[in-house]
Amino acid sequence: MARPTREQWNERVRAMLDALRRDIEEGRLAPGDYLPSEVELAKTYRLSKESVRRALDELVAEGAIRKIRRVGNRVTGGTGADGTEDEAASGAGGSVRLRDTAARRGGPAASKEDGGITLRLVHYPKMEDEAALPALIAGFEREHPGVRVKLLPSSFPHDYAEHGVADVFTVSAWDALKLKARDPRMTLMDDAPAGETVHPVVRKPFLDRDGRMAAAPFVCSPVVLCYNRDHFEACALEEPNAGWTWYTLLKNARALARGLDVWGFAAHIQSLNRWPVFLLQNGFRFRPEGEQRVSEDPALWESLGVARDLIHQQRRAQPLLAENDADIERWFAEGRASMIMTTYFGMNRLLGSGIRYGVAALPSLRTSDTLLLVTGLAVNRDGPHPEASRELVRYLCGEPAQSVVRRETVSLPVHPRALTLREGLRGNRPSAEAMLADVWPRCRLYDDLNLGAGVLEAVREELKSYWSRLEDEAEASERLEQLFGARL
Repeated sequence: MARPTREQWNERVRAMLDALRRDIEEGRLAPGDYLPSEVELAKTYRLSKESVRRALDELVAEGAIRKIRRVGNRVTGGTGADGTEDEAASGAGGSVRLRDTAARRGGPAASKEDGGITLRLVHYPKMEDEAALPALIAGFEREHPGVRVKLLPSSFPHDYAEHGVADVFTVSAWDALKLKARDPRMTLMDDAPAGETVHPVVRKPFLDRDGRMAAAPFVCSPVVLCYNRDHFEACALEEPNAGWTWYTLLKNARALARGLDVWGFAAHIQSLNRWPVFLLQNGFRFRPEGEQRVSEDPALWESLGVARDLIHQQRRAQPLLAENDADIERWFAEGRASMIMTTYFGMNRLLGSGIRYGVAALPSLRTSDTLLLVTGLAVNRDGPHPEASRELVRYLCGEPAQSVVRRETVSLPVHPRALTLREGLRGNRPSAEAMLADVWPRCRLYDDLNLGAGVLEAVREELKSYWSRLEDEAEASERLEQLFGARL
């Protein structure tokens, strides 16, 4: 975007602010509604997101809008007899709960339109590609002509729900772990509609302290090994199989690197969806009642040592530096890496590629366990249209919608019959695949480590120096012991 002159900038800002003021004054943006996102406004008025954010401060100063962190910019409520906005702060964390305004205007989370209602589904941005959400919503609206669904992408769907913006929202197993640490009963979520699932393990992340299912499993994936079949054929190597250990993988990675001048194996090890696998496979579990110090557990350091060896022992001049899992999957699609540690979610980036690839279970340490990632759908307990919201969740988790997920994406649907579909599958998919029936018994969850999300995040930060070879096990152990003592 070319940098505008000061005069052009002022003109664009005035145009944006005037248009927003008119929409508010004329009722197109009613109290409780949210402005278009700052990204949308920046695109519409040819401004930077930072310029939009600064300009909106003028509307905040006028009392026209209120900024809500990580959610958006909300039109303020009209003042009533008591001179307060049409909202009330809850007692927990200052989050906002909406009053029941369905009789007045359908509420900010679900508005009346042409005799029907509009539900807001707040979802992780990747879900549009990884779960074919637009196609699923189009199908739901055809079957339920009185209900419209507005898709709202956000990296923090539960924040939207806490502020009354979401009727239905996505929640990952990781976010569920964090939410349970704050609220073991997950009171933000209404009871999840019952549905068929491929295996009981996909339900476990969403069970509250009392065993209530607070979110319905929607899509899932174990962490797996993905490999380039042409690379293995070119080097006359046997493709990965169930007998592989991580040391077998390292030996083959070196052979591929020598033969093809590629990265034999690539992974964003520091990812919270990757390095915990090594702990799970090696039997590490936090047991606070034990006499041995956690930081001196041999299972911990053997696990972390294997992860470090995979970074540094491939006989390449420099270690592979990646910012996220998407970097790894892109390099694999470009033929720069022969094997990657990934998920079925990540393999959606290969749908349009021409690469010939296969999928195998992860190599093993003491066990061949893997980490299972699950994304569920939750109904906001305080939403004004709970039955319509539950019907949306039932539809998205039902066989027809789950079959669309199976045909249009590589992600794994949780519905057992949808998962077995083999006809009409779109795009480039793995031509060799591990038997999923054999994978489920080996699937483990973050909860199995007996460490909270906050501790896992803190441990990951502490281990960066160890993984970078800036300190050894003894030095890292001292720092981890301080962390465990402070956090647990």
